[in-house]
Amino acid sequence: MNVTLRGRVRQILDVMVEEGYANTKSEAIRLAIINFGEKQVGEEIRVKEKLDKIDNSIREGKRKVLGTKEALGIYAKHVK
Repeated sequence: MNVTLRGRVRQILDVMVEEGYANTKSEAIRLAIINFGEKQVGEEIRVKEKLDKIDNSIREGKRKVLGTKEALGIYAKHVK
């Protein structure tokens, strides 16, 4: 696959190679894709794990689920 990169993207790739983060522009692109994937997918996994932990706490009775009126307290009167 051939990709033509211009402007800021090309400058970033040049810096990655010049500074020794990658040996080639192809390697720099692979590193960038991996970094992006780890950030995005990693965050999604952490969110899912946190939500699963909360769900388990609720099921085990360690956490209370509030209704709308309980959660809003004195402001519940403003909700229709």
